[in-house]
Amino acid sequence: MSINSKSNQFINLKGPGIALVIMLLIFLTFSGYMALNLKPGIIPDEPAHFAFSKHFASTWGLPPDTPDTFGLGIYIEQNPFLYYWISGRIINLIDLLKPGATEWQTLLTLRIINVVFAAGTVLICFLLSKEVIKHPWWQLIPVILLTNTLMYVFLAAGVNYDNLANLLTMSGLLFFTRVFTRKDFLFNSSIWMIFISMGTLVKYTILPLALAMGIAWLIYTFIHRKEVFPVHFDGIKTLLLLLVLFALFTGNFLIYGINLIRYDGLLPECEEILLESQCALSPLELRYQEKAIKPKMTIRESIAKGYPNPFSYAVNTWVHNMLLRTFGMIGHQSYFPLDLVRYYKIVFYGAVLMGLFFLKPRSALTYSLVGISIFYALVLLFSNYNNELEYGFIHIGFQGRYIFPVIGPIFVLFTLIAKNIPVRLLRTLFLGFTLGLFFIGGPITILLKYQEVFSSWFF
Repeated sequence: MSINSKSNQFINLKGPGIALVIMLLIFLTFSGYMALNLKPGIIPDEPAHFAFSKHFASTWGLPPDTPDTFGLGIYIEQNPFLYYWISGRIINLIDLLKPGATEWQTLLTLRIINVVFAAGTVLICFLLSKEVIKHPWWQLIPVILLTNTLMYVFLAAGVNYDNLANLLTMSGLLFFTRVFTRKDFLFNSSIWMIFISMGTLVKYTILPLALAMGIAWLIYTFIHRKEVFPVHFDGIKTLLLLLVLFALFTGNFLIYGINLIRYDGLLPECEEILLESQCALSPLELRYQEKAIKPKMTIRESIAKGYPNPFSYAVNTWVHNMLLRTFGMIGHQSYFPLDLVRYYKIVFYGAVLMGLFFLKPRSALTYSLVGISIFYALVLLFSNYNNELEYGFIHIGFQGRYIFPVIGPIFVLFTLIAKNIPVRLLRTLFLGFTLGLFFIGGPITILLKYQEVFSSWFF
């Protein structure tokens, strides 16, 4: 065998793995540097998440709401709590290993844990890609896109429950895809439900994802019932999984089920669990009183005042602002890639258009990932538009990070579209343009614009 053929064989066999390790190291370098050097209060909602984590460290159960907590606009009673409970246990461990640790040292430790959560999400994204894309180099494209999504890298560096929620949802999606690729049905079904059920105990906005995945799973199970049933029970392992799943279902019911019964909603309004005087301390309530339109505009009223109709809002305003907030850095300081957003639009609309023709394979799994991503995006769009009607289209509560629970499937589907463009020149140009854009708009932006934009963000 010639030297060239040996080197080609080595590149094909080992190259993708080496490239994955390099990308993970680069991601860890950028997010780790930011975690260690960003000033407090830059990452979105970090002060509130840190305060709640410390509050949960005071007990192994669920602590009560106090003026210090409801004054941050987050409530404990009948709300998801898992991220804060885990963070509280980490703080307990810090106190055990290093008594007298300063608040800054505790914050840094929690930030590093969040970097680990985010790096785990990147790795799971690669495994998800491997399940769907059958080419070792193309499998890396979703990882490249994710690690060069600026808001994702920024968010990874701070104390925020989104990092754990993203890890759990990406893990759930991985095992969900394994159901469709005909791997152990009962095991993978149980595992994806366990991860998603944990995700809903972290953040209630995971519920639409759980619903979409559940519907897709039920449809698949019904269509393939002759292959799926009877299921094979693997003794103690299956029993343990089902017990964990039952416990998580029970935990979710005790929050969301009870809320639906008692308060007619997934989460109670503040006045339903606290005194009116206590709710008045919430920054969310203060924002509502200061900025909300009362009563909320109807769609007809908003159009009469010159605001966009729902279709125009979705196609123009929503996509534009979602791209700015996904590929920028939005927290208590903000950076918007105004010079690049037109190019992100070209990639987005180009992928949507080409996806109508080139998305392959047209399988149950592909259709399920498309349906799940679209459903979740539509729920987010509806929520954003509802807020616009309430606040007069000033983009209150509009965050790119809210699409992250389905960013893995979105990037995997994008890669499938690009991979199946039949004209090689067009495929090369589209992929090269996309990768170049993501590289220029990714973490390297922090280096290129450090003096101009970011120097005040860091120590």
